[in-house]
Amino acid sequence: MHTLKRNKICSFAFFVCCLLSSYSAFGQQQQSFPKEEFRARRAKLVERIGDGVAVIFGADSHIYPVKFRQSPDFYYLTGIEEPGSVLVVNGAIKTSYVFVPKRSAGKVAAEGPGVRDVAKPTEFYGINVLPIENFYTILGFATRGAGKMYLQLTPPDDLQLARQEASGRNAEHMENTVFRKQPEVMRLVDEVQKWRAALQSADINPILDELRWVKTPYEIERMRKAGQIVAEGLREAMKGTKPGMYEYEVEAIARFFNVKRGARGDAFTPIVASGPNTVIYHYTKNNRQMQAGDIVYFDYGADYDYYTSDITRTWAVSGRFTPEEEKWYRCILEARNTIIAAMKPGVSVRDLQKAAEPVYQKYGFLQAYLNSGRYVGHFVGISVHDPGDETKPFVPGVTFNVEPVIEFSDRKIHMRLEDTVLITATGAENLTAGAPVELEEIYSLAKQTPLGSK
Repeated sequence: MHTLKRNKICSFAFFVCCLLSSYSAFGQQQQSFPKEEFRARRAKLVERIGDGVAVIFGADSHIYPVKFRQSPDFYYLTGIEEPGSVLVVNGAIKTSYVFVPKRSAGKVAAEGPGVRDVAKPTEFYGINVLPIENFYTILGFATRGAGKMYLQLTPPDDLQLARQEASGRNAEHMENTVFRKQPEVMRLVDEVQKWRAALQSADINPILDELRWVKTPYEIERMRKAGQIVAEGLREAMKGTKPGMYEYEVEAIARFFNVKRGARGDAFTPIVASGPNTVIYHYTKNNRQMQAGDIVYFDYGADYDYYTSDITRTWAVSGRFTPEEEKWYRCILEARNTIIAAMKPGVSVRDLQKAAEPVYQKYGFLQAYLNSGRYVGHFVGISVHDPGDETKPFVPGVTFNVEPVIEFSDRKIHMRLEDTVLITATGAENLTAGAPVELEEIYSLAKQTPLGSK
């Protein structure tokens, strides 16, 4: 290393040490924090950015009546929930910093202590925690001589929206002639780029997609728990469904078990679609009164410690499908079983599509399958639509949501089944297998007494 560059790094390190040593913090630490898990993730990121610098923004706070959920990319690398935080990863010196805003005395009293109010946050979280006021100063040191600056040049995903879906949402915001607005992350990225205009920028998202694609044992444990929680809730929600019930009654039972079993919230807005609502893919009003002869499906997931599950079950409101409906159901059930049986290392999503096609053809519904775009599912993880490449062969640790569907739009009929599946060394593990799927079990549940019926 050149002497000049070494001196700059030493001066930078001394400045940061002064900041950390003068850091005053209060409050109680959390009971446990797996700092080694997050440190290992940042180390993998450092390997990929070389002498570059990465800047990743956390989510801002919100006023909605749901728990705050940190931006998936930021949380994946830090495990820190504090709103308005920023992560800087310096590849040249293999060091990371999280810049955290200070909470006012009133906010601490109203909401409790934040990261900057926790005793020795740097030791506890396993990362340098610094005041947000010093962000540009530290970034200025870090980017001197850096190869390039990695930023979120394409929109980050969130709990419900994949990256490409977030891009579509942002485009809608920009097209609104009255409420046109630039998404917050895009504005922040623009500011940093202008501040360091001479430094080459690169998109950090492809690197993060690669890291997030394969789950660690720590992540798998949480996804397995999320799968168990939602499976139990779905089983209870299916009990005693009958004409006259409202869609939201089915939703309420599953959400009760979701919270009771320790989920931090829903993985996405629950979908309870009955009758003509079934052809509305992301229907969320859930306020229709179900009628005799209706089909209903429930698409739901649990968010357990920032890892999600996603499951759908379809059944008859009157308790039993008609013979024609049974044929539709058996088609997607066999497709689901065939797809899961085909899942193993070396197989890609394209291979799963090929495996499903003969099943639809066997039942005489090949055109319906082709009309769906040969859809078989999506990747899942911290986000319910997690990053993934459909052409890339699976490896152990990949989690994919199997979701065969059948639809006859002219008749306003849509059925689907969905399960969260983990690729293992020898095959696959269905993480939501606890939810009933065989017809006789579903028919039996329809006769049972639902929660809250008395």
